Parts: sequence; C-alpha cells; structure tokens
Amino acid sequence: MAGDEPRVIGEFSDYDQMIGALRQRAADLNLSGEIIDHVSGLPTRYAQKLLGPHQVRRLGATSLGPFLGALAVRCLIVEDKAALERLRRQTTPRRNEYVRADATHVTLTFRFMQKIGRLGAQARIDNSTKQQRQKWARKAAKARWKNGAS
Repeated sequence: MAGDEPRVIGEFSDYDQMIGALRQRAADLNLSGEIIDHVSGLPTRYAQKLLGPHQVRRLGATSLGPFLGALAVRCLIVEDKAALERLRRQTTPRRNEYVRADATHVTLTFRFMQKIGRLGAQARIDNSTKQQRQKWARKAAKARWKNGAS
C-alpha cells in the first residue's frame, strides 16, 4: 500500500542542513521551544539553544534521540548513488583477510596497573645514574624524617 511509506520532511548531508530541517519541522508543527523541551525531557530552553540563530548547544549522543522524538521524526540513511560512484572511482576495496572479526575488549584492573607501575619504576631506576638515585634517596629520607620523626 503506497500510503504506508514515510513522508520525507527534509534532506540534509551536513550538520547545519540538519539543524535547518529540524527548525523547519518545529515551525511546521507550530511547536515552541518550551513545548519541545517538555516533550523531549531535555532541560528548559534547550531547544532554543539548539535551534536558535546563534547556536549555544549542539545535538549530541544524549540529546539527539529525545529531540527527534519530540519533533516526531526519525533519521534514515540513504545511499547517494552519485557519491558512491565517485567513491568507488577514488578508492580500492579493503582486503578482508586484514579485517578483525571481533573487537578486542581489554579490562585494566587495579592489580594490572600496579604491576606495570612497578615495571615502570624499575625501568626508571635502571636508566638512572648513581647520583640521581642518591638524590632521590636523600629526598625520600628527608621527607620521612620531616613527617614521622619527633
């Protein structure tokens, strides 16, 4: 059924054009910034900071979803055939044997950080002169006597 396809509200390919399309949408719906703030759950006057002539705020990861929801729109990514042809003429495809199948996740524990900290301290000592080590030892001794000895 042809009536089920979404109506195109605006088209953009950069941030400023997106803000312009959102301004137009708010005007088409006859929504004030206060109403947009209330419906989206964003702070008071946030819509004016986003859509005003002198932008104070920018849409980000936190505000994008609620803001689009308040304007009753959603974004679709559509392939630009002319840009795709230009891209294919300028690039070569990547070789799949170099692509990692899954992302590697590393958790840095406190114990691990202590271990590499000790290794770094030992490397510092190994790469220092005898005079430098004596200077550090003298400074540490003075600090101990200053703080602990009566």
